[in-house]
Amino acid sequence: MIDEADRKVIGNPNPDFFGSAFTSLRYKSVELSANFIYSYGNSAYNAVRRQGEAMTGFENQLTSAARAWSMDGQTTDMPRAVYGDPMGNSRFSDRWVEDASFLKLKELTLSYAFDQSFLSFIKGGRVYVSGENLLTVTDYLGSDPEFYYSSHPMMQGFDLGKVPHPRTLKLGFRLQF
Repeated sequence: MIDEADRKVIGNPNPDFFGSAFTSLRYKSVELSANFIYSYGNSAYNAVRRQGEAMTGFENQLTSAARAWSMDGQTTDMPRAVYGDPMGNSRFSDRWVEDASFLKLKELTLSYAFDQSFLSFIKGGRVYVSGENLLTVTDYLGSDPEFYYSSHPMMQGFDLGKVPHPRTLKLGFRLQF
C-alpha cells in the first residue's frame, strides 16, 4: 500500500556547477565576442506543463495531451484523461520534475572599429550589432530554463510561467570626438 510515508524529496534546484565563459576574437578592425552561461545538475518543477497536461477538466491543454492513453495495448507516456482526475495522475510527483541544465549563448557582438572619419571632428569610433539570448541548449520542456520566480527558499526551482528572457538584437555606435 502506497501512503504518505512513501513520499520523499525529489529534485534539487541547486546546480552541481554553473558559470559563464567569455571569448573574443579580433582581426584588424573587426571583433567578435561571445558570452556563454551554463548551469548543470539542477532540477525544476514545471508547473506550467503540469497545468497544461493535467487533463482534469475542460481547460485548454498542451498538444502533448493528445497522446493520452485511451485503449488497452496502447503504449504512451501520458495517463488516461478523466474528468476530475479520480486516479490522481496530475498530483505533485516526479512526473513534473525535469532536468533544467542548460547552455545559453547570452550575448554575441560583432563590431567594427575605425580610426578616422570622413568628418573632421570625429576621431574614430565603433559600430556594432549585438544579440542577446540567441541560443539555448537544454532538455527542459519549459519556455526558458533560466527563470527566477521568488527569493523564498521553498519556491526555488518552481517554474510558474514567468515571461522568458527575450531574444533581442541591437545596433549601435560609439563615436570619439
